[in-house]
Amino acid sequence: FRNAKRAFEVCKKLKIGFLKITDSDYPAMLKTVSNPPYMIFYRGSLEAFSQKSVSVVGTRQLSPEGKKAAFEFAKKASEKGYCVVSGLAKGADGFSHKGALDAYFSLLEKGDEKASLNVGKTVAVLPCNIDEIFPGVHVKLAENIIKSGGCLISEYAPFTDFGNWHFVQRNRIIAALSPATVVVEAPNGSGALITVDFALEMGR
Repeated sequence: FRNAKRAFEVCKKLKIGFLKITDSDYPAMLKTVSNPPYMIFYRGSLEAFSQKSVSVVGTRQLSPEGKKAAFEFAKKASEKGYCVVSGLAKGADGFSHKGALDAYFSLLEKGDEKASLNVGKTVAVLPCNIDEIFPGVHVKLAENIIKSGGCLISEYAPFTDFGNWHFVQRNRIIAALSPATVVVEAPNGSGALITVDFALEMGR
């Protein structure tokens, strides 16, 4: 109970929200899978979950062509109103988030604030506690996701012990949040292909 109170205080301090699976705002796509998290924690806006969505995954070691493909696909998807879901990792995840953000911030720079409200947001599913950012090099990227009206989510409360298996658990949520998963580049044994397996099992 003491640990729960500590976690709750961190959530209040950082403006972290949380949803139970029984809550009406809990992402509808996530409810339809066989093992959804009982609770998810989020930072940012829930607006993204009301948009049509596509998940984008791939290797951390992208080729130059892969970097361009991830960025351009996500940007065009966002421009068409699709929320881009990924995992904030280096490589394909990072470039897909950046592509979606570019669609938003480019319109803001042009002074077209009204149009910027209609672009798809981007959601980053974290493998770590909701009060942390992993990897650390993407702290600024995470801040921009929130600033753009997107969202960071995790099924792990503050002070949860981190385990490598969290990456696999994270991947099932990435697959669950969209009706389709796009793979940019992924060698055999890649974590991105684990996400593909989840998507196939879910009939996505």
